[in-house]
Amino acid sequence: MFNRQHKVRFRLKKSTFIIECALAIAVSVAGGCSSDGKPVKSVNTVPNPITIKVNGINRQDVRDNVYGYLSSLPQIAKEKSRLYGKEISDKITLAVHSYGYYHPKINLDYPKRDSKSRELVADVDLGKPLFIRNFQIEILGEGAFYQSFKKIVEKSGIGPYTLLDHGKYEQLKAALKDNAISLGFFDSKLISSRILVYQEQNAADIVLIYDTGKRYKFGKLITDEKTDWLLTPSRSLINFKEGDYFSSHTLNSFSTSLSQTNYYRSVDVQPVVEERKDGQVPVKLGLERQAKNQYRVGIGFSTDEGIRGILGWDKPLISSRGHSFSSFVRASKKKQTAQAIYKIPHKNPNLDYFFIKLSQTRIDLNDTLSDISHGSFHYVANMVGKWRRDYYVATEYEKYTQADEDGHSFNTMLGTMLSMRTSTGGLDPRAGYSIVFDNKFSSSIISDLTFWKSELIFKGVLSPTENTRFLYKLYQGANLGSDAGKVPPSMRYFAGGDQTLRGFSYKSQSTRNSKDELLGSKYMSCATAEFEFPIGISNSRGAVFLDSAIVTNDYKEDHHFLYGPGIGYRYITPYGIAKIDIAYGIDNHRDKHGVRLHLQFGPEF
Repeated sequence: MFNRQHKVRFRLKKSTFIIECALAIAVSVAGGCSSDGKPVKSVNTVPNPITIKVNGINRQDVRDNVYGYLSSLPQIAKEKSRLYGKEISDKITLAVHSYGYYHPKINLDYPKRDSKSRELVADVDLGKPLFIRNFQIEILGEGAFYQSFKKIVEKSGIGPYTLLDHGKYEQLKAALKDNAISLGFFDSKLISSRILVYQEQNAADIVLIYDTGKRYKFGKLITDEKTDWLLTPSRSLINFKEGDYFSSHTLNSFSTSLSQTNYYRSVDVQPVVEERKDGQVPVKLGLERQAKNQYRVGIGFSTDEGIRGILGWDKPLISSRGHSFSSFVRASKKKQTAQAIYKIPHKNPNLDYFFIKLSQTRIDLNDTLSDISHGSFHYVANMVGKWRRDYYVATEYEKYTQADEDGHSFNTMLGTMLSMRTSTGGLDPRAGYSIVFDNKFSSSIISDLTFWKSELIFKGVLSPTENTRFLYKLYQGANLGSDAGKVPPSMRYFAGGDQTLRGFSYKSQSTRNSKDELLGSKYMSCATAEFEFPIGISNSRGAVFLDSAIVTNDYKEDHHFLYGPGIGYRYITPYGIAKIDIAYGIDNHRDKHGVRLHLQFGPEF
C-alpha cells in the first residue's frame, strides 16, 4: 500500500462531460465553431441561426472542450439569441471547470438586429486556475504490493501544486481499473473518489481510495472438441498453466503466437470472468481452421525486374502434427522462379521447426543467362536468445552463360544464417534495426568447387525528431577459397538497383572483361545514408539520400567507387511504404553518369 499526501478539492459533478467525449461531438449546431476558433455555419432548420465564436482562451485543449459543450445546444435563431444567454454562459462555465478554471468571466456580444451578421461573440476571461493542494491516494488489497499501480499515479501528472484537470483525473481512474483487470484483480472497485473544491482559496483536495481485492490465477483451459483437435499442433505455444497468476499480457502473447502459425482463420482467447471461483478464472479458447487450400494471384511492378506476376498455392495445415506446404510461381521478363516449401514443426511451430525447400530459377539479365536447380533442408531455432538461427544443407546445380563464359556447376553447401530484427512503429518504424549474417561452405570433396560465401546486411532507422527519420544500410559480401573466382553467376556480386545502388540499373555494375561485358565479382561493399523529412502533405515525407558501392575481385587493385545521390518521396500506407526515388548514377572510372527512376513498396525491414 502506498499513500501520497497531495490534496485538491472539488466535488465532481455527474453532469460534467468527460473531455474526450465532448471533443468527439461534431460542432454542427447553430452555435457551432471549429476548433480553430472560426465560426461554422450550421444547417438551416431555424431562420437566421447564429454561430458562436469564443475569444480569450489560448489553450487549445480548453477551447476545444468549450466548443464541444456548445455543440450540444439546439439551433438558436438570431432574434432569440438573448433568451439563450444564460445557457450559453453555463455551457462555457462547465467546460472550463473541467480544466480547473472556476472563476471565469464571460461577456456575450449578441448579433445586432439591424446587422447582417449572425455571429455571437463570447469573450472569456478564464481567471486563475485551481491548484491541487492535497492529493491523497490509497491502493488497498493485494495490488498495494504492485509497482505498476504506483507508476500509473506518478505518470498521471496529478500532484500537489499542479493545475486541477478533471480529464486527467478520469484518465487516472480508468488507468487504475485497466491495470487491475489486466493483472487479474477482477473484484477491484473504487471505494472513494472525491474532489473537494475551495473556490475562495483557489485550491482543491483529491481523495482516491482504490481496492484491488485479491489477484486471481489461471484456471482450466476450456475448449470444445473441434478446437481441442485444432490445438494439437500448437500445444507447445500454451504459455500458462493452471495456478499461474492471471495476466492479460500472457493471454495476448498466446493469441498472437497462435495467429502466427497461420493454421487458424480466427483465434479467440478470453477469461470467463463470470465463472471465477476459488481464486481462479477459467480461460475459453475458440479456434477456426484456415481454408485447406489457399490461392494467391497477383501482379506488380518494380524498376529492378519490371512487370511481374505471381501465382501461389498453400496448404496451411496438412495434419494434426502441424505440417504445412506453400508454393508459388513468380515470373518477370528477367527472372522466373518456381518454389515449394514443406514445413515440419519440431518443438514450436513458430520458433523451432524444419523445412524442405525446392526451387527452379531462370535468369536472363544483362550479360547473364542462368538456370538454377536448388534443393535444401533447414532447421530453424529461435527459442533461446534474440537470434534466429537457420542451419541448412543446400544442393545447387547451375548451368550458365556469363558474357563469353559457358559453364555448369554442382555444389553441396553447409550453411548458417543468423538474423535479428527489432523495431518500434510497425510498418513505418521510428527506431530499430535488422541484421542478417549468412555463411555457406562448399568443398570439392562432395562438390565441383571449394569456396566460402559470406554476406552481412545491417539496416537501421532512428528518429532525430518526431517528424524526421535517418536510415542507414551497410552490406558486405565476399567469396573466399581456392575456387572463389569460379563460382557460378548466382553467387557472384553485381551492384545496382533499388536494394544496393540507386542511380544504376539492376545488377549492372561488376568486374568486366575486355569487351566491357559483366563478369561478376568476388567482393561487394555497399553503404546507404538517407534522411527523411516532413513536406506538409498528410502521410508523406521527402527524402535525400546517398548510395555508394564498390564491386571488385581484389581490394588491393585500383578499384573505384560508384555513387548514387538522389531525392525521393515517401507515402505511408497501412500496408507498407511507397517509395519514389530519382537518383544520379556516378561512375567516374568509366566516365558514365545518368539519372534513373526507382519505385519500391513494402516494409522498411
